[in-house]
Amino acid sequence: MTSVRGRPRSTECDRAILDAAITEYAERGLEGMSVDAVAARAGVSKATIYRRYPSKVELVVAAALMLAEATAPKPDTGSLRGDLLTSLRNLRRLLDDPVLGAATRMLVVDALQHGDLARMHTDFVATRRERTFDAFRRAIERGELRPDVDFEFAADAVVAQLFYQHLVRHESIDDEYLERVVDDFLARYGLEQANAR
Repeated sequence: MTSVRGRPRSTECDRAILDAAITEYAERGLEGMSVDAVAARAGVSKATIYRRYPSKVELVVAAALMLAEATAPKPDTGSLRGDLLTSLRNLRRLLDDPVLGAATRMLVVDALQHGDLARMHTDFVATRRERTFDAFRRAIERGELRPDVDFEFAADAVVAQLFYQHLVRHESIDDEYLERVVDDFLARYGLEQANAR
């Protein structure tokens, strides 16, 4: 009979650590955050954190992956317009969130200097884009989207304006703006059926 050593990891403890880590990271960045502060915020010991995440980078990567999964859009509304609006509203919520938005912006900068963060960020972006590509594929099957569309370029066209408004102009984004973005996209890339609403 095989004996099991140690206590099983607590899901609640893991979540508390990662929530604390993403908050500290959003406020202070990788260089400014400390494991002490994460431990205090999560209500655990430093040893508990280090058993799970031997370095700050690994801790931030785990927290960012949790963030990515929690905020990943999974729309399948039955129309391309509905899918794109749902995805853009999801992105707007992420960017507007005081913690998650700040962490996302911080990650873009820190990924330039840390290989592990860069790889995680690349995977994060690729996963989100693949879900957009899935929406494009469904739209082509329904006859809403031109079959010759360059998915990479089209995906950029969907989100670029939001990032520009948010990161460069620091402007708020309302539903009317999102609808204009989607309608412009459909006018450029959609078939006539896409605009027959």
